This record gives sequence, structure tokens and C-alpha cells, in this order.
Amino acid sequence: MKQTQKKLMALFAAYVCLSLLMVILCETGVVETGLRAERQQEQYVVLTVMELLTVCLIPTAVRMFHYFKSKGKAIDSPKKLLRWGTLRMSMLGLPMVVNTFFYYLYLAVAFGYMAIILALCMIFVCPTKGRCESEVQP
Repeated sequence: MKQTQKKLMALFAAYVCLSLLMVILCETGVVETGLRAERQQEQYVVLTVMELLTVCLIPTAVRMFHYFKSKGKAIDSPKKLLRWGTLRMSMLGLPMVVNTFFYYLYLAVAFGYMAIILALCMIFVCPTKGRCESEVQP
């Protein structure tokens, strides 16, 4: 169980660190920002897709394990927890990183807000030792 928790925590940290690294590189001027800011139609399409994806993935990821328990399909081993936990973490982490990237690409604050919301939601699925043990049912 401890190995599973460590792997999930490493994945959690990787998504957060990748987003923070992007913020640091762009805010310090190491990476140029606003390269596609003038492409309004393209930005509208990308923003719409990311908004829909974000709005759909947040409740799905946060409530995923509650669904398993209610349907009697409990996660009964650390191997299953690693697989489903990785999926859940990726459902929040990947859009967070992508929204951070698009924020600096288009300089549209909506992408930044979505990245912040996803970062806050990541707190609710942080793979602490107690949470991992409570999610694995014998």
C-alpha cells in the first residue's frame, strides 16, 4: 500500500510541479508568452473545448471512487488503486497543465482560472496515506 501511495503522490507532485515550472518560466520571461493572442477564433474554439472538458472532468474525478462503492465494485487491492488513482489524478492534472499552457499561449484569463480551479480540486484527491487506505476495501 505504501508503494502505491508513493507512486500516486509522485504523480500528484509531477502535475503540480510541471504547472509551477511553466508559470515560473513564463513569468520570468524565459519563455515568450502571447504567441497566439491575436487569433481570436482559434482561441474561442480551444477555450470552449477546455471549458467543457474541465466542467465534465472535475465532478467525474472527484466522485469516481464514491461511484465504485455505491455500485458494489469496491477497489480491493493496491494494484487497482494505483490504476484508478492514476486515472483520477490524470483527469485533473492533465487539463490543469494544458490550461496553464494555453493561458500563456493566448494570454486569456479564462484558461488561468480553469487551471486554478483544477489545482484546487487536486487537493480533494491528494493521495495521502489515510485516503489510500480508506479507498481500498477488502
